[in-house]
Amino acid sequence: MDLKRLKSMTVLAEELHFGRAAERLGIAQPALTQQIQSLEREIGVQLFSRTKRSVRLTISGQVMLGEAVRTLQQVERTVLVVKQAGRGQLGHIEIGFVGSAVFAGVLSRAIARYRAANPLVEFRLNELGILPQLQDVASGRLDIGIIRLPVKSLVPELAVTAIYRDPIILAIPARHPLAKLKAVPAGRLRSEPFVAVQIQEGVGFNAQVAELCAIAGLTPQITQRAGQFTALAGMVAGGLGLAFVPSSVKNLKIPDVVYRPVANSDHKSDLAMVHRKSERAPVLLSFIKELKHAARPG
Repeated sequence: MDLKRLKSMTVLAEELHFGRAAERLGIAQPALTQQIQSLEREIGVQLFSRTKRSVRLTISGQVMLGEAVRTLQQVERTVLVVKQAGRGQLGHIEIGFVGSAVFAGVLSRAIARYRAANPLVEFRLNELGILPQLQDVASGRLDIGIIRLPVKSLVPELAVTAIYRDPIILAIPARHPLAKLKAVPAGRLRSEPFVAVQIQEGVGFNAQVAELCAIAGLTPQITQRAGQFTALAGMVAGGLGLAFVPSSVKNLKIPDVVYRPVANSDHKSDLAMVHRKSERAPVLLSFIKELKHAARPG
């Protein structure tokens, strides 16, 4: 059914006058008459009762008017939604992240800024390990991953961009003698018990800590492990040991824990964004741009 004729029908129903309706539509009155007659022939019913002095909707016309208005409104909504999707203003974004990423604030800042400008975009967040994220981004189950470098191997289809550099520091029980120091020499750590996050061999934060320890000639005595940095900080607060943590963990503000740098060490833990190189969805490309913006200092 021709949408132009539906529009003409609704305008005529509002005006109930062919001349005024034709003027609103920007067409000649005979053309409007032809459109209404054509529409009536197509559906097989009379929509308007016409006399020389008046134009009225028939019962069928009244029913047709309600359906026509809804149809035209849906068409307008469809066009709007398609345009919004094309501009990256509509859709959903599936994000994976390592738990420690939330402490840095980069992801939350990017989402807040993006949603302020694009309130119709839906975000779905999934806390996952590094390797599952890489697999899920490659397969399309995730759109973006937030991981900690390094990774052992990366499929060629994925792009990795560092978005935040997090100094590696020590979490120390507040009553521990080392808490009195401004910076802790690596040599003072050799006899100390440590707690650590679960091992992901050769990837992420553990790999960066292993490099720091190798350079410092340190082999930490790990007595317990935790699945997340939040639980790890709780262990430190309980006096179970020291821990290497990203400096952004300080944002947890857990009582009875102090944070100190390792003397003469500038090792950092890098957060990175992972996405498909072939990505073309406007909503994802615009959010990737926002995430890079949020990662810039200041």
